[in-house]
Amino acid sequence: MKKTIYFSAVCALAINLAAADLGTIQVESSTIDDKLDTKTEVSNVAVISGKEVEEINPKSLGDILAGVPGVTLSNVGTGEVKIHIRGIDNQNYMGEKPGVAVVIDGVPVQETAGRINVDLDNIESIKVIKGGASYLYGNDALAGAIVITTKKPKGKSASKIEGEVGSFNSKRILATTNQSFGNSALQLQASYRDTDGYWDDAYATIKSANGKYTYYIDDTSDVTVGLDYTNRKTGDGNSVSGTIEAEENPKSVGEYSYTGYYDSDLIKGFVSYSKDFGEESNLMLMLHKYRDDKSYKSARLKYDANEVWNQDGGKGEYRTAFGPLAVMGGVDLQRNTTDELRYLAADGTLTSDYETKEAINAVYTEFILQVTERLTTTFNFRYDYIGQEYIDNVDSTNNVSPTYKVPSYRAGLNYALTSKNALYVNFSTGFRTPTAYQTSVNNVALAADPSLDIPSEIGVETTYNYELGARGQIKTNGRIETLFYNASIYQLDRKDYIGRIAGNYITSDDENESNYDNVGDMQSRGFELAMNSDRSRMFSFDLAYTYLDAVFTSYTLSQQITEDPDGPYRPLTATYERKDLSGNRVPRTSKHMIDFTLHFKPVEAALISAEVYAKSSYYADEANAQEMPGYAVMNLRGEYRFNEMFEIFGRIDNLLNKNYYQFVNLNSSALADEKTDMTIRVAPPIAYYAGLRIRF
Repeated sequence: MKKTIYFSAVCALAINLAAADLGTIQVESSTIDDKLDTKTEVSNVAVISGKEVEEINPKSLGDILAGVPGVTLSNVGTGEVKIHIRGIDNQNYMGEKPGVAVVIDGVPVQETAGRINVDLDNIESIKVIKGGASYLYGNDALAGAIVITTKKPKGKSASKIEGEVGSFNSKRILATTNQSFGNSALQLQASYRDTDGYWDDAYATIKSANGKYTYYIDDTSDVTVGLDYTNRKTGDGNSVSGTIEAEENPKSVGEYSYTGYYDSDLIKGFVSYSKDFGEESNLMLMLHKYRDDKSYKSARLKYDANEVWNQDGGKGEYRTAFGPLAVMGGVDLQRNTTDELRYLAADGTLTSDYETKEAINAVYTEFILQVTERLTTTFNFRYDYIGQEYIDNVDSTNNVSPTYKVPSYRAGLNYALTSKNALYVNFSTGFRTPTAYQTSVNNVALAADPSLDIPSEIGVETTYNYELGARGQIKTNGRIETLFYNASIYQLDRKDYIGRIAGNYITSDDENESNYDNVGDMQSRGFELAMNSDRSRMFSFDLAYTYLDAVFTSYTLSQQITEDPDGPYRPLTATYERKDLSGNRVPRTSKHMIDFTLHFKPVEAALISAEVYAKSSYYADEANAQEMPGYAVMNLRGEYRFNEMFEIFGRIDNLLNKNYYQFVNLNSSALADEKTDMTIRVAPPIAYYAGLRIRF
């Protein structure tokens, strides 16, 4: 017996107001079972369906998110990208968090170096929330959130098999089935991906198996159990040093990445319960566990490392309605730990053994009020109490246990201009606490020398997002019947950015320079436009345009002014000088980015899509000494369905075989560094993929 009213998706509140055709008011910001009703949404969001993901046939999450305005992508390995929103954390390019909450099936998850460890074949939908999103997801949602919902059991039995081969010796196999049993449903999937990659040591072998089982207790309640296992072996592929090396050795043969060669076993499990109380109220509860057990090599193969990350937690949400007011309240409890061992690769000598613990206790709420027939207001509030521990099993003097109490909120309104068009405005906040490791580094230094000019307590980093936008539909009388659009202007202020005083990747022999502090402020201003036309027509299109002006409003970096006599990758004995970089552009942020896809449907069974992705010039360094040229790349995709059972599909990446740099960075702490010192990842050449899909 399936539930006749799906409150596990949203809490629909019956408000009989006729004029604006806003539909029912909903508490759509659920963090457990994320759905979206954009009719009353007050923030800039983008939603990508599972069907759209299948049409893209992605090789990485970047292929999916390239068409979302405001999102920038940094390649960190074979098929792996680091995701940034509105320029936040583009100045970081190694293992740091990206300033974006990564949420999978309602749970903000820790991901190595900003990678999103998700099965690309198991995506039901992706929602991108832009602007501070800590009001729902807490720590590190400085610039927004990537909310991924994986496939769920459905009420119809169906199965699918896919096979694909392509360039760089790539192979992919997928088998999935959904079975309905009247009062329950089961979804199972297994997939295998393998590629040699373009760059030297850029391999990836990924095996994944997952499933969900839903039991409908009665017409108003259900229980769902989910389990996911993934083994991921990857060699990230390596960068080269400088433009000369990039021309002569684009595949980086013989180079070694700073950290790579991951072998990870990831287990995700959850159980959720949903219960409706009449037509106005709903309760959802969930327990979850994520475990990531991985080994890798670091510091250019000098060290072998083993890490175990555990994330255990539970959430509960309750929704109800009082006339024109909808209310959602929730509690979020997380217990996260890491345990890391590091050895010298040469002889196995233990060099570090430490653990971290994080306890998050948070409450959050949302209020949606229909003030008039056309005007809807939304207010969110979340309060986090976060306790951290850094436990050094070799030297207990490094141990610290800071705590943080942080509120975050959003306020906005949505005004219906017509039944299909609306204006929205919002103010939202995000935050990031210092890590326990950063606090430990400073406290150890102060214990050795109390006179140092560094803080014992690093302040919490915050963002403030101001936004005005419009969304809706435009009907025309020409060949294109309907245009759908979402456009916004915004200002995102980042305060008390946390970083090393001498730059994120410098450890100086001067303790005043190599520790952590709130080193500056940044500001992003921009315009974002998403537009697409009716996909049922013979010709249709998707357009994503971004204008981004990201600058340091207050930032003083201690820069190296003499060369290090000990050479690179050794304790620095060079001299430093403070330099004010205020007003400089944030590195790796192009002012203009555009993704345009033209779809051609010659017959109902066929679809051909040509995509052009282009970005303007950007700086590789914080000092803005090295400007890199922009580029444009063209990709081609196609699919043809012979009947309801058989379908072929394919894609060609970099169709015109464009030679360009996919990623460039330069450490601004060394003034002597030039283009020959830049870390460069050369983009792969033209690549081909083709496959067969069977449904039954």
